[in-house]
Formats: sequence, C-alpha cells, structure tokens
Amino acid sequence: MNASPYFTQGLAETMDELAQASTTAFFTLDAFNGVRASSVVLAIEQAMEGDTTAWGQLIDQEPELNQRLVEQGIKEPGIYTNIQWDPAMILFTTCVELTNDGRPLQLGETMTRERFGRFPFGDGSALGYLMEYIRPNRSITDNDGQSSYDELINLLQQITHGCEEQHRGHRRFEDGFGGMQIHGFLSAEDVKKLRQNFATRVWTASYDEPLDGGVADVAKHFTTLLKAAERRAVGLALRTHR
Repeated sequence: MNASPYFTQGLAETMDELAQASTTAFFTLDAFNGVRASSVVLAIEQAMEGDTTAWGQLIDQEPELNQRLVEQGIKEPGIYTNIQWDPAMILFTTCVELTNDGRPLQLGETMTRERFGRFPFGDGSALGYLMEYIRPNRSITDNDGQSSYDELINLLQQITHGCEEQHRGHRRFEDGFGGMQIHGFLSAEDVKKLRQNFATRVWTASYDEPLDGGVADVAKHFTTLLKAAERRAVGLALRTHR
C-alpha cells in the first residue's frame, strides 16, 4: 500500500478544488499536529539512516499514534520497516488532524482555500510570493519592533521551507506518493504567534512587488486560515500535489 486512506480522502477533496485549475501545483494548508510532527521528522530521519530506536520509542509513548497506524492497516507500527509508505506519507498520516468521523479536518471557507492554493504568480505559491516581497515596516521595526518581524520571518520560513532540502539536507519529504510534497509545518503555538505578528503590522510590501496589492492579499487570506487553525487549537502544514 503506497497511500493511507487519510491521504486519499484529502486528495479527493483537493481534486474537487482543483477543477479548472492551472498546471501549477495546488498548495494546501492542512490542520496538523506540529508538536508531534517535530518528533516524527526526527524519528524518520534517524530510521532512514538505520537507527529505528527513536521511532519505536515514539510509538510506545503515543498510544493514539499507534492506534491510528493500526487503523490504517499497519501491523506492529513500532517496527519502522513494517511501514511501506514514503517519509512524506508517514509524516502526513501520523500528523494530520482529524474530525470525529476520521476525516482530515478542513480549515476555512472553500473560496479562501482556493485563493490561497492557486496564486497567480510564479510556481503558484502564495507564501513563496509573500516571502519574496515582504519587507520590515521601518516605522515600527526601528522602534523596538524588529524582534516581532524577525519571528514572523522565521515562522514563515518554517512553514514554507522547513521540510525541504535547503533546511533538512535531503528531499525525503518532497517526493511523496502522488507527487505529494510537505514543505513545512507549525505547531498550534507557532500558529498563534504568527497570527499575532501579522496583526502588529511590523511588515509591509516591497515597493517593487510585481502584483499590485499581492502581499496584502496573501496576508489577508493566510491570516484568515491562521485564525481558523487557532480557533481549532491546531497547527498547520503546507502541502502540495503535482
């Protein structure tokens, strides 16, 4: 089995949103257990290097995680080699937040998700555009606001690129089944911090951004999704399919 049912459910919903989409990847913000994800990433990386101790300990310490994998058809999940999924699939399946009926938790309205997921510039990444053209608002950062801006940028980097080769030194979370790529993730606490930092207005748009109002538009829709995650007390992951 190459994919878990959680993934195929989420893919079906994403494909509905992708109707009449362009050829660029569709970017999705998934409700995610970011605290668990940090442990899962490290355990997977160690297991891929031949040391499965951390994975076994993680499963032993989290009965709910063990049960989730059993329900997905994995026998003895504490034995890493029993799981035939790729690292991206393991990370997604173990950390995606679920509803009471076992489906991936959807955040925000469909229109907001579509506008965020299908950005009309470059590779289609709204957060990639934001990272490139966001700038410090000097009227604030020059007066004790620099730390808030720095934290905002660090958290944006974490969710936009934290699982990519440039940060991890490998592509294991970028080449998943069905073209799935997990770019990065945040914990629920990080989501709250990022939303608060956006609200401080320590940021502004570059004067030479190519899309008039593009940074403000991305910030608006992204903040709406941050608020949706904060209301549910969940973290976020940035994921794409190609």
